[in-house]
Amino acid sequence: MKFFTESVHKFFRTPSALELAQRELEEAKRELLNAQSATEYAARMAAYHGDRIKRLTAYVTQKVESPACQ
Repeated sequence: MKFFTESVHKFFRTPSALELAQRELEEAKRELLNAQSATEYAARMAAYHGDRIKRLTAYVTQKVESPACQ
């Protein structure tokens, strides 16, 4: 019974400043990982669209310069 009451007390007690700081640190690390993932995704999407523009520009230029090949 003593174990149960100690567990309940520990569960409901106010966390210490250190515990709060540790939780916040872990959350900041997770947020950093999410931001880094979003940055990588955005960089790849920008490269993809850049490559797409180059490919389509070359295609349109070729078709405009030789309209008989449509």
